Amino acid sequence: MLVAGQEVSVIGLLALGSAVGFVAGLFGIGGGFILTPLLSVVFDIPLPVAIGSGLCQMVGTATVAFLKHRKLGQGEPRFDWLMLAGALLGVAAGAKVVALLELGGDATLVLYVTYIVFLLGVALTLLRPPRGGADALSVVRRGPLARIELPPYVDFPRLPLSRVPALVVAYLGLALGFLSGLLGVGGGVALIPITLYGFGFPIKHAAGTGILVLFATSVSGTVAHARLGHVHLPLALTLLAGSSISAQLGALATHRLPVSVLRRGLAALILVTVAALGWALARRL
Repeated sequence: MLVAGQEVSVIGLLALGSAVGFVAGLFGIGGGFILTPLLSVVFDIPLPVAIGSGLCQMVGTATVAFLKHRKLGQGEPRFDWLMLAGALLGVAAGAKVVALLELGGDATLVLYVTYIVFLLGVALTLLRPPRGGADALSVVRRGPLARIELPPYVDFPRLPLSRVPALVVAYLGLALGFLSGLLGVGGGVALIPITLYGFGFPIKHAAGTGILVLFATSVSGTVAHARLGHVHLPLALTLLAGSSISAQLGALATHRLPVSVLRRGLAALILVTVAALGWALARRL
């Protein structure tokens, strides 16, 4: 397959899509934090095209993962709806920043550095031992963000967790949407540690929360990047063919794996991605 002047192995793309789909279902994220950098590092696809095409692929992956997690009763829909409007605004802003970086001629370098800093922060947060031991992440706790006194408040009955400041959740959606448009990530890789440590969600509910927002930001981000010429549809469909089945398997595994395995497994995947980005960045400098 020819993508932005580069010949790309279809078999390799199917394998990458399968791996990303499993990760998306397992952790309730789009898998963009792996997909977008590897499309650039391994397949040498220009990063803006990798971002736009990765978001397009995540539309299908998010749909499959959402249906599976809903069937398993994992996640809090009210949290998703509160984040939704801000997330859509943030996506458009992030895509515009990518377009401005392209005009300046330094998009890849700036985005690589941003990726590395962002992912390292997420990985270090996940590796931090939780208070009360590993078992603490399997039950509801009232985290510091849930304790902010800022009305109006909202209750999350599925957890259950009451009197959570609604504006904090809404602004979180705005920030995650911006990350989605800027880096081609669904925002879930940042949302999981925030819901775990910031709000006190159990890890399996954290994995099932945010997928509706992931779907919406993926659609919005795809449209925004398509207008900029960053979406390669055959590439996205090939990746989706590999991820559609594996996303269901990942969501099923979330229901069965221990909490400590989920937390450390996600951190390990992020660190591997950081290492690949660091190697690619060193080659460019």
